[in-house]
Amino acid sequence: MVIAVLALRQLASKSLIFLKKVDAVMNPMANLISIGIQILCMVQFCFVGIASATQIDDVRATVYAWCNSWQNQNIDRYMSYYSPDFQSQGLDYKGWMQKKTKLFKTSGDIRVEITDLGVFIEAEYATARFVQRYHDLTFSDVGEKTLAMVNSNGKWKIVSETWKSRVISSRKTKETAPKSNRKELDSVSFQTDKTRQHHPVKAVPRTGIIIKSIKFEPKEDRENVFIASNTYFVPKVLMFEGDKPRIVIDIKPVPSWSGRYRTPVKGNLIRQIRTHLEPDIKKLRIVLDLKPSENYFINQFYYEKGNIYRIEIR
Repeated sequence: MVIAVLALRQLASKSLIFLKKVDAVMNPMANLISIGIQILCMVQFCFVGIASATQIDDVRATVYAWCNSWQNQNIDRYMSYYSPDFQSQGLDYKGWMQKKTKLFKTSGDIRVEITDLGVFIEAEYATARFVQRYHDLTFSDVGEKTLAMVNSNGKWKIVSETWKSRVISSRKTKETAPKSNRKELDSVSFQTDKTRQHHPVKAVPRTGIIIKSIKFEPKEDRENVFIASNTYFVPKVLMFEGDKPRIVIDIKPVPSWSGRYRTPVKGNLIRQIRTHLEPDIKKLRIVLDLKPSENYFINQFYYEKGNIYRIEIR
């Protein structure tokens, strides 16, 4: 639409320059032609705007329908929004369908929400970018998704999609997780010290998890919080947005905690660290209060050698 408008403006500008040159000899006729050109530009502008608005509405409608089919776990309808030429995450159309078919059968009830949808169209190609929130019984995440689309026979089809997580994907794991559950940990971006990564995951001791220390470490382009304990653990991590953004880290079972309730750190991203023990359910809650009006990208790591969990924010 912008390109069309600029082209029309250039056309009108060149036409008016030409009319000024002939104005001395054909003033009445020049005025008449000038008015005609301006009317033509206005009419063309209106048609361009209507067409672009219609295309944008079509893309938006397709994205929302795609989201609805995903939430309803209707695999046939869901895949109907993808192009046969689809490629993403090393998978083609057939591989993507197999992956999603398996997930639809094992995820249970899910909720998918999209906000801040923006659409850009150029010729027969479109890009839709939005914030996506996904929740099921054991997994939740939020981030930015981009759908690359192509107009095929009047219908917009997805040819690729990319995902950029804003928070840690949180998946519940049994406390006595066997070695076979390592894939589940990997799926939530949990990285383990390579020198010990083949060792089996040990069960939580009967005495519970003892949190030895919580330390803040700022870097030039990121900030880290290290949580040292007596044993391996998988925390539940949640992100809360809004005027008071924060990351909540829940660790169970923790029978006791004598650390500081509030520790100001005054980082570029993290303002302070708060802790609170719920003795009845043996849960230690660690809250990282963040500075508002920032975009956060988070990774988590576990170093088995020292039983240290690290959360990285950038």
